[in-house]
Amino acid sequence: MRFFPLPNLAPYLRNRHLLSLAGNLTVSALGIVSASLLFRALPVRDIGIWVLFSSTTGLADSFRAGFLTTAFIRACSGAAPARAVEVTGSAWVIALASTGALGLLNVGAWLVLGAVAKPEAALLLHWFGVLLVTTLPYFMAACVLQAEQRFERILYIRLLSQGSFVLLIIGLMLTGTASLERVVYSYVLASVITSLLTLTLGWARLGNMASRTPACVRELAHFGKYSVGSYVGSNLLRSSDTFLISFLLGPAPLAVYNLAGRFSEIVEIPLRSFIATATPGLAGAFNQHRLAEVARLLRKNAGMLTWAFVPLVVGTILFADLPIYLIGGGKYRGTEAANLLRIGMAMALLYPIDRFVGVTLDVVNQPRLNLLKVFLMLAINVVGDVVAILLFHSIYAVALASIPTILIGFGFGYIQLKKYLPLSLQAILATGWEEIRGLALRLSSKSTSLVASQEPR
Repeated sequence: MRFFPLPNLAPYLRNRHLLSLAGNLTVSALGIVSASLLFRALPVRDIGIWVLFSSTTGLADSFRAGFLTTAFIRACSGAAPARAVEVTGSAWVIALASTGALGLLNVGAWLVLGAVAKPEAALLLHWFGVLLVTTLPYFMAACVLQAEQRFERILYIRLLSQGSFVLLIIGLMLTGTASLERVVYSYVLASVITSLLTLTLGWARLGNMASRTPACVRELAHFGKYSVGSYVGSNLLRSSDTFLISFLLGPAPLAVYNLAGRFSEIVEIPLRSFIATATPGLAGAFNQHRLAEVARLLRKNAGMLTWAFVPLVVGTILFADLPIYLIGGGKYRGTEAANLLRIGMAMALLYPIDRFVGVTLDVVNQPRLNLLKVFLMLAINVVGDVVAILLFHSIYAVALASIPTILIGFGFGYIQLKKYLPLSLQAILATGWEEIRGLALRLSSKSTSLVASQEPR
């Protein structure tokens, strides 16, 4: 029996799209694994507190990421080496300032509320600032590496941060010492290990701070004041259900709702990967005034993902009980989780076009419109959630309230972007289908050629 030589696979393994996909697959897969372990190791109420804790720290992290990520990539993509060093050093200034401001806010809240806080709030007050500091170096490293399109290094960072957290949870379970507080200790330790490695290897470019300039800091901050709103608003949009269910229904319903959301994140794997690899290209084309190329890249990526999601969505709707059982275990069988998953996955078909429209609004220097889009969706979602919970006292109603949110946001962003780029839904779907068809034909042709080359002569 003959096997394909490994060199034939090398070009595919070095492909930036594949490496980005592998990095996001790693995060999501290990995230699902860690969630599955936690759902089994902790009581339902503690799971609800952990969800609230991680959602709130994620919201704070989105504030920092919003100021920097898009602005940094726009400024660095295709820039001369000296300019890239200046941008990186200036970005570090903003990162340290935003982290320090959030840390001071945490200290003030702890001094005022620490003695009377409920368990879920007390956990957050103790660890909020610590997590922001321990994750800063590897956050900056990820920004730098994305701008440089070094996705293999991003993969290593994600493997280390998520993998070490999973291993620490497994250690707690094997020793019978799992508790909510020890899970937080493990999360902080995993962040410390990852950040120290990125600093040691020089991937975070901390030394570039010496090349910072006030003008570049102002430039990044000017763009960031809009993009930070979009980032925070997007995170609030994802987290608003979590906060409202926690405060109006309690931690136990939140655990059930979040269980469905954990598997729904599978659509984020290719979505984040395509956005990460496409954004530098979109920014580069816009900076070179090639608007037709910007529109083509949007049609290609959004269209391909939309068609790729169809079998995933259909399969999940038909077999939703299986992933719920695999992640949550038997104690969540018969709950609302499976039907919540079906509702969430049905809406996922709109995500590719919606997300790429938002990213492209930023790229074409219209972050204000993307900000309006995000906060419009947030307002609709919050009002819908509150009305649904107060009237029906059901997490089903919360899920259904998300439908008008995504539809209105989708329509608003699409209409606004059409003012700047030649777009149509028909063209997006047609381009995506042709790209998938062409990719399938190329893979089939190469597979046939590889098989033929291995045949004995």
